[in-house]
Amino acid sequence: THRTPLPDRQTPPAGAPGAALSGAAVPRWIDRHDVLAAHLDLMCLRIAVRVAAGSGLRGTAVRRLAAKVAGQVHEAARRSLGSGQGELDAPTFEAVFPWGPAPAWIGGGTGWAPAVLAEGLLVPAGRGYRFAHEEFGDWIQGMHLDLDEALDTLVHRRETDPAAEPRLPVPHHRIGPVLQALLQLPRRHGTGRLGARLRELTGALDTGRDSWWAARLLSGTLLAVPDATPYRDVLRLLGDRINDRRRQGRDAPDELGPAFWTALPLPDAERLDLLRHLVRADGPPADAAPGVRA
Repeated sequence: THRTPLPDRQTPPAGAPGAALSGAAVPRWIDRHDVLAAHLDLMCLRIAVRVAAGSGLRGTAVRRLAAKVAGQVHEAARRSLGSGQGELDAPTFEAVFPWGPAPAWIGGGTGWAPAVLAEGLLVPAGRGYRFAHEEFGDWIQGMHLDLDEALDTLVHRRETDPAAEPRLPVPHHRIGPVLQALLQLPRRHGTGRLGARLRELTGALDTGRDSWWAARLLSGTLLAVPDATPYRDVLRLLGDRINDRRRQGRDAPDELGPAFWTALPLPDAERLDLLRHLVRADGPPADAAPGVRA
């Protein structure tokens, strides 16, 4: 499994070259979405070139074929979500990427499966196939995840269909697509939508065994956003919840400990204000002399 950290920042700092030029467009730094989208485009083009080699396609026809390949890659992401392990079984893989002649509605040609494997977009995994790059796989699966249903199942334990068969527990290592679905909310719907989901997760921290998901989704999302400033109210609410736990003699989840608060992507003044809020509620150490506070 390959996992390479990718840039998160969407905008240049105020002092970046060109940021303050009068009349000039402010450059936008690339973020994780841009990098992964470019990787998808490149891989689809390379696969299309391989498939087109046997039919003599060139130029615009190859680019159209690359768009068809992208559609099949998204279909592979959708179908791999259903397995619970993020993989495609062999028959599903062949249905999406045929070994032999492909139907015209896919894009025609032959050898889609060999081309996909040769370019390393997917790799064999047990009896099936998975995306070779874990972070890319999480990102593209997150695009197709039903986030509301996932959070209902993993965190809130609401049964959306009472007549449905009971679901097997989702392995903890499959948190990646859920995190990516959360991180894509601001791009699609604005920061308000993500803020609402984060408030719901904060409220679920004390719901028993499913708080594992709430704590890790909160920490993973708030540390990965380019700027946590739009979520100050969530952070304040989260701090209040942690302080309540301390008053009850319970520790905060490890994922929401001091390292989390100091690593938040916030201006120093905002971070210090949150830390002061947490320290004030912490009370004196247990072995402090009477009248002495921490």
